[in-house]
Amino acid sequence: MGQVASNVARYCVALLLVCVAAAPAFAEKRKVEIKHANFWRSLKRGDEVINRLVGNVLLLHNETTMTCDSAYVYPDNHFEAFGRVVVTKDTTWLFGDYMDYESSTDMGKVRGRLVTLLDGKMRLRTQFLDFNTADNVAFFFNGGVIDSEQNLLESKQGYYYSNQKLAIFVNKVEMRNEDYRIKSDSLHYLTEQDIATFFKQSYIWHDDGFLSFRQGYYDKANDHFFMSNHVYMMNDKQESWGDSAHYYRSQKEGEMFGNVQLYDSTQHAIALGDYAKLYEDRDLAYMTKEPAGALFSDNPKDDTMFIKADTLLVRRTANTDSATMMADSTRKYMHAFFGVKFYHPDVQGACDSLTYNAIDSLGEMFYNPILWNKENQLTADKMEIFQKNNELHRLDMIDAGFITSQDDSLKSYYNQVKGKLIVAHFEQNDLYKVDVFGNGQTVYFLRDSLKLTGTLNATSADIFFYIKNRNIERMNYVTKADSKIIPPKDINVKELTLKGFSWQQDRRPKSRYDITTRSIQPSIRQQSLGVEPPKYVVTERIEKIKNAFFPPKELVR
Repeated sequence: MGQVASNVARYCVALLLVCVAAAPAFAEKRKVEIKHANFWRSLKRGDEVINRLVGNVLLLHNETTMTCDSAYVYPDNHFEAFGRVVVTKDTTWLFGDYMDYESSTDMGKVRGRLVTLLDGKMRLRTQFLDFNTADNVAFFFNGGVIDSEQNLLESKQGYYYSNQKLAIFVNKVEMRNEDYRIKSDSLHYLTEQDIATFFKQSYIWHDDGFLSFRQGYYDKANDHFFMSNHVYMMNDKQESWGDSAHYYRSQKEGEMFGNVQLYDSTQHAIALGDYAKLYEDRDLAYMTKEPAGALFSDNPKDDTMFIKADTLLVRRTANTDSATMMADSTRKYMHAFFGVKFYHPDVQGACDSLTYNAIDSLGEMFYNPILWNKENQLTADKMEIFQKNNELHRLDMIDAGFITSQDDSLKSYYNQVKGKLIVAHFEQNDLYKVDVFGNGQTVYFLRDSLKLTGTLNATSADIFFYIKNRNIERMNYVTKADSKIIPPKDINVKELTLKGFSWQQDRRPKSRYDITTRSIQPSIRQQSLGVEPPKYVVTERIEKIKNAFFPPKELVR
C-alpha cells in the first residue's frame, strides 16, 4: 500500500499546485512589447491608432515570446496574429495559423488547421486552443489529442498545466499505448511521471482481458493499476468483482479488497470474501477474510454446494502424467483450510481442511472430518468423496469409520456402524449400500411397521449391508459373525453404544446461510463484451490534416 500512498500524495501535491497557479494574479499588468517587425505601419481608425506589423513579427508579454508573419496591435494592447504563429515560454512551444491575444486577461486564442503545443516529450494537437501566459495553462475544445513517447490520449475538451506537466481530459476520453486501450469520461494525466488518474466510469481493454471501475489510477512505469468503486475484471477464464483492486499486469498479479467475488465458469466455482490474491501466470487465486465458495454444474436443476473456511485457494496445475496428458492438460483444484464447513441440500460436512479436484470429481477431507447425508452422520480420520454426474457417488471413510443415525421414535437410540475402513455407496445422493472392512461392528434397532422388535448387535471382520427406505434390507458377513438380537425389554442403550460414538448435530449446517450470507453476483461477461471500445475519432481526424503549419523538425520527437 506504500506505493498507493506515494502516488496519491504526489498527485494531490500536483493538483494543489494547479489550484495555486490558477488563482487570480494581482501583479501589475504589463504591456505587450513589440520587439521586431520587417514593416511597421500605423493605421488610424476613428480615434484609435492601430499598428500593422508585417514580416518576422516578434512580440513579448509575461515573459512569453510570440512570433508570426503579420499582426494588428490595438491601443488596449489586444492584438491579432496571422500566419505561422509561434508562442514560446520556458519549455513550452505553441504553433498555429491565427491568434487573438488579450493582454488585460493574459489570454490568447490560437486557431488553425492544426494547432500544436509541445512541452518536452508531450505533444498536444487540436484546432481550438486557448492559453494563459501568466498561469501557463492551456484549454482545448472540439477535440484534442495528447501523445508522448508511451501514451496517446484524446477527448472532446481538456486542460494542460505546463508548470505541473498535468493534462486534464473530460468528455469522451480515450487513451491507448502498446498494452491498453482505455475509455473514460474524466482523466488527469501527469505527463512526465506517466500516471493517469480516473474519476468517472472507466473501461480498459488489454490482450488478456477487460477492466471496469469508477475511480483509480494507472502508473505506466510500474505497469500498475489501482481501481476502486465497482471494480470488475474479466479474462477468458474468470470474472472478478470487488470494492477496490491492484493489478500489476507485467507481473500478472492482482489483489482485490472488499466484497470480492471470483467466478470461474470453466471450473464451475465461485469464491467470495473480503480479500483475494490473484496469480494469473500460475492460474492461482487465494481468498481470506471470511471467504466462502460455491460449486455448481451446467445443469440449472442441480443444487449449488456452498463452502466456507479461513482460507480458500483455487488453482490449476499442469498434468504431468503422460498417460492422461491427451485427455486433459490441467487439473483443477479448490483447497479450503481451517474451520471448513459446507452445505448442499443432500449432504453437509465439516473438517479442518479439504481439497477438491474438479477433473476427477474427488474431494478429500482431513482432520476430524464429518459428513451428514439425510439422517446419517459419517465420521472417520480421513474421508475421500467421489462424485458422478454432480451427485454423491461414493465415500471412502479411512481409519475409524463410523456411521450413526438417530432412531426416528426413540431419540436416545442410535443405529451405528463401525469399521477400520467403510465404503459408503450413494444413488441420487441417498445412502443405499455400506461395505465395512476390518473389525466391523453394527448396532441396529429393528422395527416392524414402526414397532420396535429388538436390536441387532453384530461383529464381523467384514460386513456388507444394503439399505432401502432407510432400513437395512439385507446384510452379508464375509466371515462368521458374532451376532445377536436383543428383545426390547432387555435393551440397555449404554451397553449398545460403540466405542468412538459421538453425535455432533450442533456442527451441522442447516442452510446455505449457515455457510455465508454473501450474495452471488451473476455473470456480466456478455454485457462487458458488448461495451463499445474506443474508436479514436479525434486522433483519426487530426492525423488526416495536411498542409498545416507544423513545428520545426528539431522540436518534434
